[in-house]
Amino acid sequence: MPQSEMTLASPSSVPRAVFGRVYVATVFVAGLAVAAVSLYQLDKHPIGYDWLTLAVLTVASGAFAIRLPAIPATISVSETFVFMLVLLYGAAPATITVALDGLVVTFFRRNRELKRIAFNLAEPAVSIWVASQVFTGLVGGGPLDLQTIRPGALILPMCLLSTVYFLLNSGLTAIAVTSETGTPPYVVWRTHFMWLSLSYFGGASIALLLVLKSGDLSLRDLGVVLPLLVITYLTFKTSMARVEDTKRHLGALNKLYLSTVETLAMAIDAKDQITHGHIRRVQTYAVALARALGVNDEAQIKAIESAALLHDMGKLAVPEHILNKPGKLTAAEYEKMKLHAPVGADILSAIEFPYPVVPIVRHHHENWDGTGYPDRLAGLDIPIGARILAVVDCFDALTSDRPYRPALSDAQAFEIIEERKGRMYDPLVVDAFRRVHEEVGATVLSPGVSQHALSHIARSAVEDHDRRQQAWPALTAPTSADETLWLCELWESMASRTAFGDAAEIVARHLRRMTPANLVAFYRYDPDRDEIVLCEAAGFGEEFVEGIRLAVGDGLSGWVAAHRETIANSDPTFDLQDRGARFTPPLESALSTPLIVSGSLVGVMTLYAFRRNAFTDAHRRSVQLLSGQIALALREAALYEWNRAVEFSDPVTGLPNARRLDRLLNSPGVLERHLDGSFGFIGFSVEPPAHGPIDAHATIFRLAQAVGGALRPTDVAFRSGEFEVVVLVLDDASRRGDEIVEHVRSSFADAGGGAFRSACAFKPADGRTLHTLRLAVQKRLRPSRDAESVAHPIVPDVHARPSAVAFKPTRVEPLPVRPR
Repeated sequence: MPQSEMTLASPSSVPRAVFGRVYVATVFVAGLAVAAVSLYQLDKHPIGYDWLTLAVLTVASGAFAIRLPAIPATISVSETFVFMLVLLYGAAPATITVALDGLVVTFFRRNRELKRIAFNLAEPAVSIWVASQVFTGLVGGGPLDLQTIRPGALILPMCLLSTVYFLLNSGLTAIAVTSETGTPPYVVWRTHFMWLSLSYFGGASIALLLVLKSGDLSLRDLGVVLPLLVITYLTFKTSMARVEDTKRHLGALNKLYLSTVETLAMAIDAKDQITHGHIRRVQTYAVALARALGVNDEAQIKAIESAALLHDMGKLAVPEHILNKPGKLTAAEYEKMKLHAPVGADILSAIEFPYPVVPIVRHHHENWDGTGYPDRLAGLDIPIGARILAVVDCFDALTSDRPYRPALSDAQAFEIIEERKGRMYDPLVVDAFRRVHEEVGATVLSPGVSQHALSHIARSAVEDHDRRQQAWPALTAPTSADETLWLCELWESMASRTAFGDAAEIVARHLRRMTPANLVAFYRYDPDRDEIVLCEAAGFGEEFVEGIRLAVGDGLSGWVAAHRETIANSDPTFDLQDRGARFTPPLESALSTPLIVSGSLVGVMTLYAFRRNAFTDAHRRSVQLLSGQIALALREAALYEWNRAVEFSDPVTGLPNARRLDRLLNSPGVLERHLDGSFGFIGFSVEPPAHGPIDAHATIFRLAQAVGGALRPTDVAFRSGEFEVVVLVLDDASRRGDEIVEHVRSSFADAGGGAFRSACAFKPADGRTLHTLRLAVQKRLRPSRDAESVAHPIVPDVHARPSAVAFKPTRVEPLPVRPR
């Protein structure tokens, strides 16, 4: 009969453990009740002591129970003697016997927990007592009168006796196994117990034949049946041993396979500079979260466990410089990075997994709202395993150190995940992960691959860079021809108009090729504060150095700014202070040089390296030779970036300026093709103040503020002239015109403004194109000017030097713009 080998549930499954204790207590109470009833019946209706022989045989055969593979349960071949007890002596002795049998079997095992003893004592007694009541009810009471009953009349009752006993015994044990493993009871029963019904029916048949033949308990008959039972026991034990060996062999092969793949996956992640242990943590989190969400199908659990191990396999197809880029990926780089999900699925599709691993790997970057990749699945169309993996992978990434940022706390990580809930992640998955992550995170994970080996892999990118330099001396000691070629290439890169960040990236790429630098930082000189401020950084850990400000003369770069001399192989901590501890491996040398144009300090460029004394005299000479050209290129890039920002924006009001409006009007049909209803312009102009430019700036600023407060998100305001603001109303224009004018009048008066002129022009009454409507508004605002002057209005020169601060209409006080 099946016996449960239950152990105490782990702390990570508290609800299941509570259910197990309640369930065992219930069965134990029921077992005590039926045992008490049976003892009472034996005392009230004595039947002699012949039944003790069968009881001894039952207990003896039960001591040779056979362990079932893969689950915590055993079975024995003692059912024949139990059924004989029911036939010859009734329910009471059979109940007491199976209770004693369960107790003896328990003490033959090593694990003697009170919970296990109680269940194995009570469950068989309950099962045989209920089955016996069914049997005796059908045959009219018991024990049987074998002299008067017809043998054929016992076939159906005997079938019911064995069926009820088997279902109760195996069913109650399956529920106990469920409280231990979490596998659904029906799955446990169908997989491990269903086929054992043959043993019960065989035992019932032998018992019935023996009883009908002899009519009583005979040693001769027992001598005939005992060899048969021994043969059955040995055959079954051999079969189970073979099954166990096969499962053990398959398990060893599976473990070897998974360990090999896991080692490969961890090596790939280490090359990607992912924190050691990431794979194992994601596996543990994913499986625990799946069970917390009610995923009990073992195939699905195995799929999630394997997918957690293999989900980043597609990174083999992503260039290493993209995987290890410390900064934000460009659009093109991001498109290449997105390939890792479908490529990983394609790689794994060649393996015939017995569970659905490939869909999880393919879709673990899909978003709940359908904005993910590669197939833009949404909601429940995303496999549950992929939804689980997306959350736990993100959490572990956020709470792990990276070359470009330190680890976040659990609370910070959950703030980010909560912000993405319902947009990127399944809300139910996020809520369930909050409940289980602390308990799972406390689990001690196996270290797996040697940490020394993983550290070696993680450092390989830096060491490979150094080895290449040692193998090619021309890279570490460039000749004059090399410098000239690189300089020409640099100027070719800078020849087109380039933003400051792009220029810094180009310069850093060349410098990291020419030198052993791992991080290049550009400091801009701020003459107002006499400080150098880090404005751009490129390379490993660029996010660690954001916001550094050094007084001229302080630190390494500040000293270089003050003395305008190049320093090589100094200590980076002079600049980085506590930030240096965030780098792994640590930065150990620096080369810093001033950036000077026409005798004026522009800033400082500092190169940091992981190796001690990494920079040679050749590196110093090369950087000094290029520093002047780099300073000029970066200054031009900074000017271009600032000019680009103010070219189409008014620095006083913050509104798009007349150039921006002209570009719109000179693009025929750009908006008209998309506007079916009414649209038009509303113009406002004020008279020039009499007290100079400061009052002029204040006046137009107040007007812009008043206009901005009257607009909807679909309305656009422009500063179209020195004292003029015009509003483009894109829908429902004619009805909105009066509302906007009245709102501006009230707000402008409240802000201390005086009178202003307003004019409107709407489609179709005043024209059908933006250009004709704009001309109509200008004529009404400036009735004294002719059409030519109106068509080409004078735009004030509102440009200022890069050091001037432009402000948007968020305050009333005017800020004068310094002349160019």
